[in-house]
Amino acid sequence: MSILGLDIGTTGCKAIVINQAGEILSRASCQYPLITPKPGWAELDSMQVWKAALASMRKAIHDTAGDPLQAISVSAMGDSIIPCDHNFQPLHNCILAFDTRNTPEAGIFEEKIGRKRIFEVTGQPVHPTYSITKVLWIKNHLPELFENTRYFLCFEDFITAQLCGIAAISYSSVARTMAFDINTFCWDQQILDVCNINEEKFATPLPSGKIVANLKKEVADHLGLKDMVKVVVGGHDQPCGALGCGLFEAGCALDSTGTVEVLLVTHSEAILSEEMLEANICFWPHVISGEYCACGQILTAGAAFRWFKDNFAQFEIALANEKNLDAYNLITSGFPSLPTDLLFIPHLSGSGTPEFTPLAKGAIYGISLQTTKYDLAKAILEGISFELKLNIDLLEKARMPINSLRSVGGAANSREWMQLKADITGKQVAASQFADQCPYGAALLAGYGIGIFDDLKQVSRKSPHKFLTFEPDIDSKIIYEKKFMDYLKFRFNVFDLYEKF
Repeated sequence: MSILGLDIGTTGCKAIVINQAGEILSRASCQYPLITPKPGWAELDSMQVWKAALASMRKAIHDTAGDPLQAISVSAMGDSIIPCDHNFQPLHNCILAFDTRNTPEAGIFEEKIGRKRIFEVTGQPVHPTYSITKVLWIKNHLPELFENTRYFLCFEDFITAQLCGIAAISYSSVARTMAFDINTFCWDQQILDVCNINEEKFATPLPSGKIVANLKKEVADHLGLKDMVKVVVGGHDQPCGALGCGLFEAGCALDSTGTVEVLLVTHSEAILSEEMLEANICFWPHVISGEYCACGQILTAGAAFRWFKDNFAQFEIALANEKNLDAYNLITSGFPSLPTDLLFIPHLSGSGTPEFTPLAKGAIYGISLQTTKYDLAKAILEGISFELKLNIDLLEKARMPINSLRSVGGAANSREWMQLKADITGKQVAASQFADQCPYGAALLAGYGIGIFDDLKQVSRKSPHKFLTFEPDIDSKIIYEKKFMDYLKFRFNVFDLYEKF
């Protein structure tokens, strides 16, 4: 008896199959291209994503043909929007979370409803990241598409609808639309009224781990499945990742670094206070019933390092291709041993918490004739790590102490980056060597939904995670404490320029 977890990310998807003991039996993945038709726009071809998901699932299932599959669940990135017809076929590319074309629409919600009420109802500070602001952009700029759209879906419910023919979305994902009341677990009609629509245009919100329906016959046939397979409500990728790596200890935060870096802590309640609103800390339901997630965000983390690689590391890219090496490791191997003399602000697609300013831009100070490209590369990772420390400080001031970080995502493979995180934050960093925490969390939810697992916390502690632990270097920590204060001054002064350039 086996179960499958599928994770939908920004540039690729992963499928893993596990057994009743939580052991991974197989895994598969596929990539798809990001579409950027204009500056500030970011889209995906949703059917291309679905085809990649099918291919990943088919491969993973094929590799465990002797162990019949019982259930499937989906982990997915949030905040996106996909306009669909009545058959759940996309009418337009998906508009992704970090697409900023809808910045004026976010201001309309703040003006009409008020920043405070939106936060107290949804747990989300007003920002163009969220799905409902993208719906309003479609209404304002593509009125014919708006009128022809039967469903506005995020990726979790879109994939679920393709699997079983029913659009269902977890509380953890629907909260990221900024149109869902996390106190009553219902759509908020006052927020929907800004778009002149009702909840029938959206998926049905359900708790994670609830069975939605059986897998559609045509999908089962394509995947080579004969037995009845259940589709179970999954969740937003960040809480699925927290579940998948067994993160439940008090004082331990999940640091997930991909395109965006997310610092996530779990809490027994949503703290919808003025203090949290001012810090733009969002709260939303966990995939574990009765618990909540709080997070800080760095909107350009891995994306900033990728920007450096693509524009300045042609030698490392060519060598990596020739020798079958990792270009990022080649870059970090050239880092200077000491902290750099540079200050780099990594706001290449707007700032994350606490300001959440879409107009924010990247900036660098301290370049001289002696500056090398490796100095610049290290300064980028220092800047990202300074933003991480800033977010840790925000959460700790809100009485959510953080003693250690559990790091997941691509950055966890870089010893240099992990040591920087430890030195700059002053926290122990445990870097996961297991890259499948999100689909693994989804698989646990699938098993929970059909009764294979009766305690999610207990079974998640059996996850196949191995960690490399990094402790702060005392000498570097002292230097970085002073440099962090300089970084904050530079950051504060640069903010005055955002509306001028």
